Amino acid sequence: MMTLVVASLVERGIAGVARSSTKAFAAGADVVELRLDHIRGLERKAGLLDEARSAVDGPVVATLRSAREGGLSRCTGASRARLLATVLDSGFEYVDLELVADRKLLESRERRSRGPKIIGSYHFRRPATRSEIRRLLERACETADIGKVAAPCDHAGHAVAIADVGLEFSKRKRGFAVVGMGAQGQLTRACASGIGSELVYACLPGSPAAPGQLDAGLQSDLRHKESVVLGLVGHPVTHSVSKPMQEAALRSVGLKGMYMPLDVPPGGMSRKAVTTLFKIGFAGLNVTIPHKRKAFDMCDMRRPSAASTGAVNTLTRMNGRIVGENTDVLGLTRLIDAKKVYTKGADSLVIGAGGAARAACRVLLDGGSVVTVAARRDGRARALARSCGAKAKSFSSVSAGTSSYGIVVNATPVGTRGARLERVNVPEGVLEGKPVFIDLVYNPPVTRSMKLARDRGCIAHGGLEMLVGQGAESFRIWTGCTPDPSAMRAAARRALR
Repeated sequence: MMTLVVASLVERGIAGVARSSTKAFAAGADVVELRLDHIRGLERKAGLLDEARSAVDGPVVATLRSAREGGLSRCTGASRARLLATVLDSGFEYVDLELVADRKLLESRERRSRGPKIIGSYHFRRPATRSEIRRLLERACETADIGKVAAPCDHAGHAVAIADVGLEFSKRKRGFAVVGMGAQGQLTRACASGIGSELVYACLPGSPAAPGQLDAGLQSDLRHKESVVLGLVGHPVTHSVSKPMQEAALRSVGLKGMYMPLDVPPGGMSRKAVTTLFKIGFAGLNVTIPHKRKAFDMCDMRRPSAASTGAVNTLTRMNGRIVGENTDVLGLTRLIDAKKVYTKGADSLVIGAGGAARAACRVLLDGGSVVTVAARRDGRARALARSCGAKAKSFSSVSAGTSSYGIVVNATPVGTRGARLERVNVPEGVLEGKPVFIDLVYNPPVTRSMKLARDRGCIAHGGLEMLVGQGAESFRIWTGCTPDPSAMRAAARRALR
């Protein structure tokens, strides 16, 4: 069954309904949702309901969303039941009834081959558990032709739980729709077809009826096999500019689709969650802090770039197997080449011991550097140094400035805009020899550490070129297409302004 795109209309008058519905169908919507609770005077003016239906030249879902479930309707009890009884006989193809407010009306109506299809819906006011979603969706499916459950998503884990329940119900051949609300719930909209939802709700540009709705045109494009859905798994992800950069890559090769930042808190990164994302339609995933080591551990197959670093930033799925790569290596190599940083024989210091630090060590060692690793947690620095053939020093001894380096790399998130980590992370002592300083943080374009290094007479580079380089390689792996790096770079710079 093809997922139908339903464009929600939030117009207050009949003329607006007519204009918006025409635009919605032109954009690719199959059905429009007429939000009756938004129309002024509906409950008072006789004949207004018929005018509203006649204003739409195409199939319509009639919805009278109550205030309890996030709508504008204050109509309750007997007056609501009377109005909805009229709606049911007014020529709408679908009528949305709420499990709580319209329970008696739902229970009194038998499924019929004629008349409107009934959507039984429930809207959670807070993120819901799998068992809660499953229970309410089961109840909705039992009392209506199509069961619908929507819930807010504070992070991507909530949306994955909703998708899991949808996959379960799709095996039962039941008519249903599951919706994650908000930006982190968008994966349930972008992958509605993969989940098996019969309906997916969209909007006209700038006029969402619910948080997280996608434009009807994009939503229509996403249900086709040729579209590409990609994502970034990390925590946090609000600072990332990968979305505009990778969507510029899609446009540069003529592909339709979208790229979603997925906020997965520590502890939420699991093989099951990643498998669900691939099952519902993701073509590929980037992985960033703090999940690169976890991603490495969950892979069935690791390409040489991942095996040599012990970290994964790019995931694909081949024949049911999760495949991991590390395009950070190529990205940093391109940054070093572009900036003409001479690595052979240089004493290099890498600050940090996470996934980015592992890539930095690999690139510098392969380039002929003598590499020292320092991190605020000395044990992690020693473990990284042992694994790659580098040396390790305590962060305190490095801060004392007893050694001179030709290259210093900040491979930690310290300095990232908007985070509590937005501070300096380069010990002043290591700048005495005027090394080339590379900060892998790209947002802001000039970090506090870079400013300090330049004040001390050092050449300092930010992480934008690495971001573009690794992103372009990830994109090639996912799609088989080579994107335009200049378009990606320009999009990232615009987002950083």
